Amino acid sequence: MDKTVEICGLSKAYTQGHEQILVLDDLDFHISRGEFVSIVGPSGSGKSTLLNLVGLLDDAYSGEIRLFGRRMEDLDEAQKAVLRLKSIGFVFQFDSLLPEFTVLENIELPARLLKNAGTADGLELLRRFGLEEIAQKFPMDISGGEKQRAAMLRALRNSPALLIADEPTGNLDRHNSGVILDDLKSASGLGAAVLMVTHNEEAARRADRVLRMTAGKLEIIK
Repeated sequence: MDKTVEICGLSKAYTQGHEQILVLDDLDFHISRGEFVSIVGPSGSGKSTLLNLVGLLDDAYSGEIRLFGRRMEDLDEAQKAVLRLKSIGFVFQFDSLLPEFTVLENIELPARLLKNAGTADGLELLRRFGLEEIAQKFPMDISGGEKQRAAMLRALRNSPALLIADEPTGNLDRHNSGVILDDLKSASGLGAAVLMVTHNEEAARRADRVLRMTAGKLEIIK
């Protein structure tokens, strides 16, 4: 399978006073196209730091990160910004939908940033995931689960090769958590590589592969 994410010897440290705190310790791992991988671990173990590096939201590290076959160390900030917009989708614990826009308009925002006008693809996503009835509703008029699903469709709007999910079920009840996890699995079925971090081990087990992060190290669970 094509490797969407390849990480080799990745380390990350922060300076705290006069002390260096090692957050990621010489990590090696990969994610292939169409694969759903979850990383579970306690707060402070390095999960979110890893996501920020893979999502090109941070660039202070040692080692190598390859996305879509390209070394990130070779790209400048403008090139990384374009890559984030075109090829990476983000889903966070809170939906961050803009309240003044309809669900469809929220989903279309990434396409508008690429100057890809038109709403046909957003509507198709809503239909594909069974949400067409909320297309013209505003965020205040839909449930928490529907908001999070809309946020996921926004992340999928530009057909990203990599979907990053940071605690996507952390704000939801068990039923809606299951729906979101089904949606993430469907996203990997569409060809995206999906990387999720979570505290919830039950949620993590829904992925194809499960890794545990402990003190900056990764171990395989599943």
